[in-house]
Amino acid sequence: MQNRLFAATLFSALLMSVPPLRAQDFGVAPQEVQGWAYVAPRRLYLDLPLLEMPYQQQAMVTTGGWMPSYMNPGMGFSTTLSNDLYLVAHWGLQQIPYSSDARRSRTYTRWAIYGFDLVSTWLPLGYAWLHEEYHRSVMTWRGVNSFNEVLLFKVGSTVISVSRETDEEMAMLCDTYHPDFLRLMAAGHEGQTQQNVRMQRNDFFYHQRLDNELILLNNALNNTAYLATCAFGLGDEDVEAMNAVETDVASRDFTGMDMMAWAYGLFHPDERYADRGTHPTGVGINRYIVTDQLGEEAVAYLRRQTALDLLNCVSPLMVGFSHINLGLHGNRQYYGNFALRHYLTPFGDDNCAELLLQAVGANGNWPLNVYTVLHNYNNYHHHFGGLEAGVVDAPLWGGRLLVGVTGQLWWQPEAMSFFTETSAVGGSAAFRLTLNTARCPSAGPGRCNPYIEAGYKSAGWQAGIVTLEQDYTLMAGILWSL
Repeated sequence: MQNRLFAATLFSALLMSVPPLRAQDFGVAPQEVQGWAYVAPRRLYLDLPLLEMPYQQQAMVTTGGWMPSYMNPGMGFSTTLSNDLYLVAHWGLQQIPYSSDARRSRTYTRWAIYGFDLVSTWLPLGYAWLHEEYHRSVMTWRGVNSFNEVLLFKVGSTVISVSRETDEEMAMLCDTYHPDFLRLMAAGHEGQTQQNVRMQRNDFFYHQRLDNELILLNNALNNTAYLATCAFGLGDEDVEAMNAVETDVASRDFTGMDMMAWAYGLFHPDERYADRGTHPTGVGINRYIVTDQLGEEAVAYLRRQTALDLLNCVSPLMVGFSHINLGLHGNRQYYGNFALRHYLTPFGDDNCAELLLQAVGANGNWPLNVYTVLHNYNNYHHHFGGLEAGVVDAPLWGGRLLVGVTGQLWWQPEAMSFFTETSAVGGSAAFRLTLNTARCPSAGPGRCNPYIEAGYKSAGWQAGIVTLEQDYTLMAGILWSL
């Protein structure tokens, strides 16, 4: 369930009403930060995903067919489609001549984009839809079908549910696949964080300049507000109201207040789902957790996670400062940026520090794009490390092929336990190949470029990958450069 939707979005818009930071405030030439326009033409990059395996195989089993499986998109699919919505909308609103005065037109453009981002709360493919689809993907992976109520266009509602799963299915997830059950509770938070990761990397590597600041800030603050709602007992009244009207099992949300259920599951790993008792109506299991059930330790832990979640706001990219000029070295111009992250995981949390680097050559068409991420995985009392690195769109054969490589190495709590002090080593690697269809590939990307990505991961949690087990990944789609 996504809670306090409109309030967090409106607060984000008010914050972004402050005039944007100017490059000259940081002693950097405006053209070096804002446009990169003297280096490469401005483009809109869109991603049309077509295949996500092995998730889509399981989605076919869950939904009953190939075409219905697209109604249960995986984490990679849903993130990409949601990002495309915002990129298209922001780009389109930038094309409208609001005023003959350039400064005034710029102001109107920003407010038009902020207005769309507010309305997107209740739109399919918007950030709330993405939040719920991350929940649904975990259920789909274990054969449980569900319904995203964003599709009902509940405009103005502060509570949006994922419904139509049975108590027996929820009990199966909790009792048989407990790490997946905990991941299910935190998956919405993960989805909104992943959207920011993807948007910020695109802003940095592709210089899109699409005024994404509001949606970035909203995702971060919405997650933190949701955590605070759970940590300080502000959602108990919502739970009581939902229980009063949800008289049949099919209409009930899968969990109620996400973070309360997540914290409760962490501190009660051996409790069976049926032990939660009978629903207040007398029909079915009482799915929703309230503050009195958590206990002092779980409440304190939730409040600590609320504070840590503010890390997601720490990045120059959150306020539109997309590139930090690192100077000219040799024949390359270097740019950098950074971001801090906070994820909720099946074993606790992951705090990350990400560094972005771009080196632009003389012609500027194919820069070197690199990122590194330092992970700090935590369960209740212990810390575990991890390292991630990636290269984005490195050209081969004069730019005819673009190669992306990413790898991770991690030490995570053994068996994803919240209490263990023992670690398990794991990692992942992925290789992405994009065919550049441009007539002159050395000048930049073509308009329609197919790609395929293959990868492997060991057992463990990885953001944006639904399975917690050892498995392969295979994705394919088309990149549009407009």
